[in-house]
Amino acid sequence: MSYEILIYGNKILYNISKPLDGITPSIRKLIDEMGGIMYQYNGVGLAAPQVGELLRVIALDVDQVRTKENTTPKRRLQIMINPEILWESPEDAPYTEGCLSIPGVEGKVYRPYGVRVRYRDLDFQEHEIDAGDLLARVIQHEIDHLNGVLFVDRLGFTQRALLAGKLSQLRKKTGLGKDRRKKNKAGAL
Repeated sequence: MSYEILIYGNKILYNISKPLDGITPSIRKLIDEMGGIMYQYNGVGLAAPQVGELLRVIALDVDQVRTKENTTPKRRLQIMINPEILWESPEDAPYTEGCLSIPGVEGKVYRPYGVRVRYRDLDFQEHEIDAGDLLARVIQHEIDHLNGVLFVDRLGFTQRALLAGKLSQLRKKTGLGKDRRKKNKAGAL
C-alpha cells in the first residue's frame, strides 16, 4: 500500500486516533512509509492520520533542519507510538507553524515551550523525555493531529479570518471539503 498526505478538508483529519497494542509488520510498513513521505516533502513531523491511518503514531526529525548553528544537518528519524504529554511548561512561546496537510498556509501558534512526553518506541518499549523548543513544538503539533486538531484550529480569530480564502481553496481541492457548520433554519451558516 502506498500512502499519500491527506489535505485540509479531508474528514479523516478531524478524528481521534486509536492507541496501538503492539507492533505488527503492517505497522512497521506504515512507519517506514511515514518517514519517507516526511523527508520527501521536507517536513519535520508527520502523524499517521495525515496519511489516512487513525493510529497513535508520529514520525519526527528536527535534527535535519538547517540553521545557522547546524550547517550540516543529519537525519535522525524518531518514532513515537501512543505519545502522551505528561507535563507542559507554564510559559508559552509563539512560532510560525505550517503543516504538510495544509500546504501554503502558515500561522503563529502559541504553545508551551517545554513538555514531558511518554511514548513507546519501535520495540514497544516505554520512554519518557523532556523536550523544549522546536522538538516540543513538533511533538505537540503531531499529537494534536492524533486528537483531530489542526494548527489552524489554534489560531486566533483575526489570523484565521486572514487565511479563510486559502483554507476554502484547499477544502474545495479535496472534494471532501463541505463546510462542517450546520445551516440554521434561516439558511445561514
